[in-house]
Amino acid sequence: MSIKVFQKELADSFPSACYLIHSTDAFLLYDAADQLKKCLEDDNGFNMDVFDLKEKASGVEDIIDVANTLPFFNPRRVVLIRSLQKLKKADAKKLEEYLAEPSSSCLMVMLFEGQAPKLFDPSVMKSIKVIPLSVSEKDMAVWVKTEAERKGIKLTNDAVEQLLDSTGSDLGMLYSEIEKISSFVSQGSTVDAASIRETLYAGAEYSAFDLTDALNSKDSRAVFRIYEHMGRQQVDEILLGALNYYYAKNISFSAQQKRSAENAPHNLFGLLHEADMGIKSSHSFVIENLLCRLLQQR
Repeated sequence: MSIKVFQKELADSFPSACYLIHSTDAFLLYDAADQLKKCLEDDNGFNMDVFDLKEKASGVEDIIDVANTLPFFNPRRVVLIRSLQKLKKADAKKLEEYLAEPSSSCLMVMLFEGQAPKLFDPSVMKSIKVIPLSVSEKDMAVWVKTEAERKGIKLTNDAVEQLLDSTGSDLGMLYSEIEKISSFVSQGSTVDAASIRETLYAGAEYSAFDLTDALNSKDSRAVFRIYEHMGRQQVDEILLGALNYYYAKNISFSAQQKRSAENAPHNLFGLLHEADMGIKSSHSFVIENLLCRLLQQR
């Protein structure tokens, strides 16, 4: 997991002069910037400057001037550049000149959203520490546990499974749910799957489990009454995750059968898979259509 490299550098206070951190996931870059600020910014905030290239006010000349300015009562000044993917070619050449001979009293960290960029000459890139940030599917559970520990709580294995099944693989949404869970329990607590379910649906008049009961009873009025109330408080991804969790736990399917089901729209798991694709494609009335089709299932 590439995040381990980032954490190691962070623990060492980013010892190199220049870093380029890139990711296709905007949340990972946001989180990296947040951790950098917490770790490296001094109490007065005098020696950290953040520039976002999405903003017109952030000019490369200004960035270089700040990087070459001596720090104030601190051994290093920190310059954080966000949205490096917005850097124009002409400005890339100017920044490249600085990167070829960076200030010894400045740490420059550049954040790029996308695949590994080719902005600078290869000879200059040799002096830049490049860190790709990503979380693979097999590392997702480890990432969830690590983020929970950062918030001062421990998640059991079944709690991690419940959270992933209910929330999906969107890192920003997972982080948001972990933050919400940590606010509901005391520091140092161990959280199980039951606690996750309670937190996910805290304050809701109905839960996704009420919805599955109504579906099993083929009570269409109850199904849509429950969904109407839930829809005001829960995002579709969480509702779909809860349905997936319920059916996966309560219906016996082999792994091969489940894989085949995803290619069969008339099949139960095929319907859930199709709905997942619909939500990711921003289609309208995905859950409503899914509920109608689930009510028709025998």
